[in-house]
Amino acid sequence: MAWFVMRLWNARLLGHAVKVTPESFPELHAEIIRIQQKLDYHRPINVYVADQVEGKVTITSLLGTRVLLIEGGWVVDLQAEGPAPLRFLLGNFIGFLKARHGHLATLVIILDHLKWTAYIDPWMLPYQRSAEYTRDHIGYLCAEDLDASLRVLSRLTVGKELAGSISPAGVLEQACRVDDSAMAHFAELFQASPHMINRYVDLVTYAAEANPAEFERYRADLTDNGQRFLRKLLTESPYRHAASGAPRQPAAGRS
Repeated sequence: MAWFVMRLWNARLLGHAVKVTPESFPELHAEIIRIQQKLDYHRPINVYVADQVEGKVTITSLLGTRVLLIEGGWVVDLQAEGPAPLRFLLGNFIGFLKARHGHLATLVIILDHLKWTAYIDPWMLPYQRSAEYTRDHIGYLCAEDLDASLRVLSRLTVGKELAGSISPAGVLEQACRVDDSAMAHFAELFQASPHMINRYVDLVTYAAEANPAEFERYRADLTDNGQRFLRKLLTESPYRHAASGAPRQPAAGRS
């Protein structure tokens, strides 16, 4: 049944959305091929563009069918800021396929049908949150631009109109509050995705390891308060590994 539904959905998209090909969207298609080559991922992906997409972008990988659905206005907004934001987005989702984070999808569907998901969620949700961090890391490595990658996360959080007005120091201050809040940690336990604030800080601290020079530029641009909040996060929170120089656990091990 899942195979049939997936095939039916793919056929529906073929009739109601525009498939990305060298003829329909040559620039977007070229970027997708570029990211696939960078990640050494060569399996076929059916990429479609539609007017409205929940969450701006969705990806589904099930029983050999891989579908990436992107909101058209979202692509235009990202392309207007140069190639890096779009590469972060594509790297994030194609990285999902490369890392095989969807390989349990069929099992989850079966367990959901059997009403057993309540028993596996305590184990599945931490894995899904960890996978989200890994996808952000892959997206950043594809974009090769920390500021552009953080802008995409900001857009996903507050929208394009306000994303450029966000103060990094304010985000870091809020991250400190989240880190100190037992209730915030408890609330995250029931989510498949980590808090967006945590994703923002995790990406900043990952850059400290992946590209120390770029991290130092980010830190140098912060206000005094922003640098103080960042030091607190690096030394007193789960992000402290990047500041101490101690070996950090792999991204997929975080919850």
